[in-house]
Amino acid sequence: MADMNLGIPKDSEIIVEVIPKNTEAYVTVLPPENGGADVKKQEILDALKASNVVFGIKMDVVDSIIEYERYEQKLLVAVAEYAVDGENGEITYRYSKENELAPVEDDHGFVDYKDLGLVRMIHAGDVIADIKHPTDGTEGTDVRGGVMRPIKGKKASYTVGVNTSLNEDATQIVSNIDGHLVFKNGTFNVENVVTINGDVDASVGNIDFTGDVIVKGNVHEGFKVSSNSNIIIGGEVNGATLESGGNITIKKGCINSKIVSHGDVSAQFCEHSNIKCDGNLAAQNFVICDVYCGGTIVTKASNGGIIGGRLTILNSIEVSNLGSKNYIPTEITLGDNAILAAEKIELTNEVSKLEKKIEDLTLIVNFLNEKKKELHHLPEDKEQTLGNAVRQKVLHSVTIKNAQKRIKEIDISLEARQNLSASCKGYIYPGTRITINDVTVKIDAEYVRTSVRIGEDGLPLFAPL
Repeated sequence: MADMNLGIPKDSEIIVEVIPKNTEAYVTVLPPENGGADVKKQEILDALKASNVVFGIKMDVVDSIIEYERYEQKLLVAVAEYAVDGENGEITYRYSKENELAPVEDDHGFVDYKDLGLVRMIHAGDVIADIKHPTDGTEGTDVRGGVMRPIKGKKASYTVGVNTSLNEDATQIVSNIDGHLVFKNGTFNVENVVTINGDVDASVGNIDFTGDVIVKGNVHEGFKVSSNSNIIIGGEVNGATLESGGNITIKKGCINSKIVSHGDVSAQFCEHSNIKCDGNLAAQNFVICDVYCGGTIVTKASNGGIIGGRLTILNSIEVSNLGSKNYIPTEITLGDNAILAAEKIELTNEVSKLEKKIEDLTLIVNFLNEKKKELHHLPEDKEQTLGNAVRQKVLHSVTIKNAQKRIKEIDISLEARQNLSASCKGYIYPGTRITINDVTVKIDAEYVRTSVRIGEDGLPLFAPL
């Protein structure tokens, strides 16, 4: 007021304010008084520099102050370039943590209601999860040229489970083995054993797995358990199918079922079942079963045995009883030679049938050829019949030739007779047929503690044990 009263000129005044952390700067220009000088652009810039405001200056705001004489206004004149915080790491799982059972649809759109997808099969090298690494972020600059540090991203939280690992750049979790994918204890694990704590039924569905399968209960009718390794059933198998690349163990019985194993098979008893195993086969009883055994059959009880059915065993056998008091037909075939002999019989019968067909076709061909000579041509349908008959004769002749070649090979193999025997600790009952090599022995009387083999003369020999 004193200056005004004195009429002393006063130039414009520049006030610079920088807020804490130096992220913004403000400028206020007071107007000139008593004819003082208006503010100049360079004066504003010099004032900012004097306050160490050197970055992020908004030149458009500075220009507007000069152009529009924006006095007595607190204007934002500089802004920091804020740091960009880093992004947190993330993990994205390719599989659901919950294994929801539902019928599986195949590539053709068909749904198998017995395949509920209980076993989530995964192979070595398959990706279980994708991992995105955290980033460090980007530094910023405050209005005084200082560095603004970003907050680095946090690493994704995860655990590498059993039989899984990180790839080289830690961007994926992969399976180390072929196995069953499960989520437990907060992470995905790959197990080489599938354990069913109850029964295999409609609530579980069929099981198909590369590793061992353990079923603590029963396998119900119409369901199937498959494994490239071993199968262990704690209960019984009734009307079901088991297929194994290893051994099969059934703690209780096997009834009306199909069993296929490339190893050994063991059950408490087997009834009305079809069994094929490359190894040994053991049970207390085999009742009316169709069996192929690449090893040896063992009956595990003194009162057990083989009752009825057709059994082919490549080695000698030692069992408790063969057949039954009711004379139920029981067919035992021992050794490769017996199988070859059966194949020879089948081929011989096939050759006889085909030779008869060729005779019939020859009559047709001869008749139609005579008619063709007589009439100089045949109706279209008869010409077609003639052509078909000629082709069938050629095909049948080729089949006969191949069969006869195979019969000769079998004859050569049968010359090397196998020294096999069927030993029975208990009874061998009438109704039993034992084929060893190419000789079939029909049992027409009861034998006790007896061994049956084929002598050098090709006749059966019965010897007491």
